[in-house]
Amino acid sequence: IRRIALQPVVRTIHPLSSANGGGDGVEEEGSVVLPRAMLSKRPKDLYELWGEYEFGLNGLKPAKEFTAAERGANKFAYSRRKVFWDVVSAFVRTGFTSDVAIDKIYAAYGRQLSVTRILAALRTDKHQGGHPSLRL
Repeated sequence: IRRIALQPVVRTIHPLSSANGGGDGVEEEGSVVLPRAMLSKRPKDLYELWGEYEFGLNGLKPAKEFTAAERGANKFAYSRRKVFWDVVSAFVRTGFTSDVAIDKIYAAYGRQLSVTRILAALRTDKHQGGHPSLRL
């Protein structure tokens, strides 16, 4: 029995509703379900990638609202996509719409490239000062 007690266990934490007086441990039927923090496996285009960052896809949490722990759990995909999200965010801050910013990225790299190759090219160009047509 001691061996069983020492084994690590995954515990599920359920949020408690404050409507029941809070803190008594009784969960009501209409409890809040927190959206999961995951990134899509293979986004089909840059518009979908931006939607994932801004609004979330398929009921998942938007990537811009990830906590540090959630970013760490999705570290590889998040770090690859962050370069793109930063470029589009910079364009949006200067007054462009996100669709125009994405069109500028497609104009710079070409629509024939896959999302993965565009992200890799953005990453390479960032180390070299950014693509000339994407500088603000």
